[in-house]
Amino acid sequence: MIERDKLLLLEEGHCFRDQALMFCGLQQIENSATFGVSSLSTLLEMVANGLGVTLIPEISVGLESRRANIHLMRFADPEPKRVIGLAWRRSSPRKHDFVKLGETITAVTEQLRTQASEHHE
Repeated sequence: MIERDKLLLLEEGHCFRDQALMFCGLQQIENSATFGVSSLSTLLEMVANGLGVTLIPEISVGLESRRANIHLMRFADPEPKRVIGLAWRRSSPRKHDFVKLGETITAVTEQLRTQASEHHE
């Protein structure tokens, strides 16, 4: 169980903040330790300096697991997940570019996920 006074979150308005609260089974945290933090890198610096804990997306695990002063832990199965979509106007002449972008994002995300799971075995 994460202690509410030790959970560091992004500022209100970030969708990852809302998802983190949902993943932790919390509705809202009054007087939470957000400090108007608008970036994940700032949150991780705060964690590295012993100010609390935070959640990071899977795509960041490989990079952040290299830090000596941060210990990463995974959620118990089933791990929470989120779905990210890519949308464009039906009339856009760049449909082909957007499809390729989606394929690239999917491939890179899968590669990062594989690297992260190999690192934690």
